[in-house]
Amino acid sequence: MSFFTRVGLTLLLGFLLGFGSNASASDKPSSKALEQLQPVTSSAVKSVDWVHLCTSQYPEILWLADENVRNTEEGRASLQGAYSEQLFGKKFIEFDRTIMTLHCLGLILDGSDQAYQEFTKAQPEDDKLSRKNFNKLHAQSVSILRSMPQMSRLEVIHAMEASLVLGDIGKSEKAREVFKPYGAKAPDHDDFHEEVMQILQKHPELSPTFNRLSPAAKKLISQTANLAHYGHIAHIEGGPSMFSKLKQSNLANVSPVLLSFDFLVHICDVAGALGHVNNQSSLVYTESTHLAKQGVFESCKVLANPHKTEMDAYNAYMALRAGWLGLNVDDRTDRALTRMGAMLRLFTPEEGVVLKQAVLKLPPEVQTKIIEQLDIRLGEELARTPTYMPAMLVNLANNPGLGSSKEERISQAVILGLPFIARVLETHKQHLASLEVDSTIPLNFNKAAGVAKTNPTALNGEYTIDSEGNVCIVN
Repeated sequence: MSFFTRVGLTLLLGFLLGFGSNASASDKPSSKALEQLQPVTSSAVKSVDWVHLCTSQYPEILWLADENVRNTEEGRASLQGAYSEQLFGKKFIEFDRTIMTLHCLGLILDGSDQAYQEFTKAQPEDDKLSRKNFNKLHAQSVSILRSMPQMSRLEVIHAMEASLVLGDIGKSEKAREVFKPYGAKAPDHDDFHEEVMQILQKHPELSPTFNRLSPAAKKLISQTANLAHYGHIAHIEGGPSMFSKLKQSNLANVSPVLLSFDFLVHICDVAGALGHVNNQSSLVYTESTHLAKQGVFESCKVLANPHKTEMDAYNAYMALRAGWLGLNVDDRTDRALTRMGAMLRLFTPEEGVVLKQAVLKLPPEVQTKIIEQLDIRLGEELARTPTYMPAMLVNLANNPGLGSSKEERISQAVILGLPFIARVLETHKQHLASLEVDSTIPLNFNKAAGVAKTNPTALNGEYTIDSEGNVCIVN
């Protein structure tokens, strides 16, 4: 057992043994201690030593270094060199992803030429994030640090780091065990995170990361917890109600800096999403991803006008994505294909043509069903946005068994993926109508995403939807 493995396990054991005991007044960090504690993102320590620093300062990250973690079934872990493998002798995907989000935040806050080179080193040349847009990210981060009401620069950075550390703890069964006695039980990890943030208002001792924050930082990350799922919006996974919480909060109107803070945290989360594949450079946050994310941000800012609705914000983003694909945002088939194009991270008119040609290969009755389920208006959509549809479609489009060219694989993703999604959505709506399922639990396509990597034609077969909304393929 390596040194870092022993240290990590010792930290985890000590952390878990501390649960359930109330922190005394002397346990609470003083303002002086808060000022002395430096953000991990500004540390000069590198590589595995830096990861050790992260887990020491934020022990909840170790929750994700466990066999019982709900991994996102998108992408494949690197063959060797992942930080989790170096520390624990095995790969823990969500652990590596969380570490990478912190690394990406540090690079954005740094903003130097060296930071830019590291951030983009492994990105494809034809879609590498431009220096201009990296500079904009850095400028946005600096503006947030200077603009947060009654908070110091260090407090804001600590809040950013804490948001990244705590954002995915709902994927950990250990975390679920800890917070279950206090009422956290949502199957969806974003909902679970929101429940946890509410619990921590009364029981901050349950989370060393949260407990260490200043009162202003605690309030900040609680205010912005699950405010909007920007990833769902970016991939158009749902309908106009994706903007409902943001609209109800009125944050875009009264506190735009809080929206900017939350969105920067989201950008770092996205940038680190393939940290289990590459732990130095962001494979995800490319130029096209940046343009999509800025489109999401602009659509959210539509709600700064109190007279604008969720439908206005939704249509603004839908029009942007349709325009990139050369599709007609007023045509129902094209709107459905725009959603799929967004889920597949497609951006060009040529890719839009591939989508249109592929859907025409499907029987007319299947095309009709796809339109009914994917071209939705406000009030027509599910109460909860389905999750992991993009992961399933991306895994189909990346499956080498579905074609030697990108165009062939995209076409097969349409032919296999869209009818499957439409069938599942139709079944789920029937279950909702007959009150067979809980409308507050979202559909979860993560298991189907795993099947898309290994046995994609199984999507033509039978499936079930379990009590937690998981779509399961029947073998």
